[in-house]
Amino acid sequence: MTNFEANMLALFFFVLSVVAFSVLVYISTRHIDRIESLLSKSQFVSGNRVVYSRAGLLGKVMRICTISTLLMIPRTFAKRGLADLQQVKEFPFQLRRVLVITWGVAVTSLVAFGSLDFLVGNSN
Repeated sequence: MTNFEANMLALFFFVLSVVAFSVLVYISTRHIDRIESLLSKSQFVSGNRVVYSRAGLLGKVMRICTISTLLMIPRTFAKRGLADLQQVKEFPFQLRRVLVITWGVAVTSLVAFGSLDFLVGNSN
């Protein structure tokens, strides 16, 4: 892989993560209260709301990201008594899909962006 190809790949992953986080910021500023009300019985969601409520925009983004994580692996949270599986099952499918895909893309692209230098450096 040439240096140019590696740079283009890095740029792609970086832009992808910026777009994903921009979507998460938009969702967190417009819909966080509705989303949290749909998961009102979840101790995890209510605890994060208390912890991050004074952190402004960053706090809202943190709350939406933790909710996305909860929606990705709800049984893990339910086993620990942190989430109500019935509320997670009743969560709107379209909104759930947007949150899970966006959060997954953001995390995956950041990991790929971060590890690209290591992978390219070891191939030389």
